[in-house]
Amino acid sequence: MNTPVRGRRRSDTRTSALTQISRLTTEPSGRRRAEAPAPARSVARKAGVAAATAGLLAVIAIPVAHAGGDGEPASMDRASDASALGLQVPQDANLRFDRAELASKAAQEEARAAAASAEKKKADAAAQKAAAEKKAAADKKAKAEAAAKKKAAAIAAAKKADAAKAKTAGFATGTLKAPIPHMKQTSGFGYRMNPITGAAGELHTGIDYAMGCGTPVNASDGGKVVEAGFQVGGGGNRIVVEHRGGLKTTYNHLQSIGVSLGQKVAQGERIGELGTTGNSTGCHLHFEVVKDGQTVDPAGWL
Repeated sequence: MNTPVRGRRRSDTRTSALTQISRLTTEPSGRRRAEAPAPARSVARKAGVAAATAGLLAVIAIPVAHAGGDGEPASMDRASDASALGLQVPQDANLRFDRAELASKAAQEEARAAAASAEKKKADAAAQKAAAEKKAAADKKAKAEAAAKKKAAAIAAAKKADAAKAKTAGFATGTLKAPIPHMKQTSGFGYRMNPITGAAGELHTGIDYAMGCGTPVNASDGGKVVEAGFQVGGGGNRIVVEHRGGLKTTYNHLQSIGVSLGQKVAQGERIGELGTTGNSTGCHLHFEVVKDGQTVDPAGWL
């Protein structure tokens, strides 16, 4: 018969590790057999507490097997446990904090405002460029139109002048005009001593007007050129214009002839240049008026 021994207790194998730690750290009650001195018991108790604590931590650290099978890694159990505890494990260790979704609302608004301002400036620049091009095109068109109008006006004026010239060409006005401007008479119509030969009592059939060589000579009246060329008799380069009413005018000693035989000229039209060709002592124009085949004093016609 087993008699219970006072001071001893039956070991309970079902006692948990926490219970064992509690018993080890609790001072025993009742009377026990003094197997060792008090200091030895204290050291043994502390060692037991440490061993029990280490065992408990080891048990807690062992991963619980997943219900799906033995082959799945323990990391999935840890992830499940972490999810159960409300923890979020980052999928990417290299996190970026400069993404747009991480920027503050104020920064996003500022970026949108800057983009809108840039677009507005771009649109304004395009509008200004288009306006400048439109203005340049309008100015070019206006200049072209002005030039065309000016050219048309010049053509119209030329046609009008040609029409007036054609209307009066070949027709005498009845009044003769001076063949050169600012005429300076050096010898009149009548008898005189010949300046070339010195012969006296020779008839001077016209009026001499002294001017510089190259001075323009104009037709005294409208008519038809019946003679234009060099006269062997002493007149040099000579032009004869026939007017109506049996009237003719002659232009002698010319430097150059500007009309041709048979040409119709208007009153005041340039027909040649003053010179000193033929029997001449200097630059002058010998001007004659012929009425019905007879030379007359030009002074009565001018």
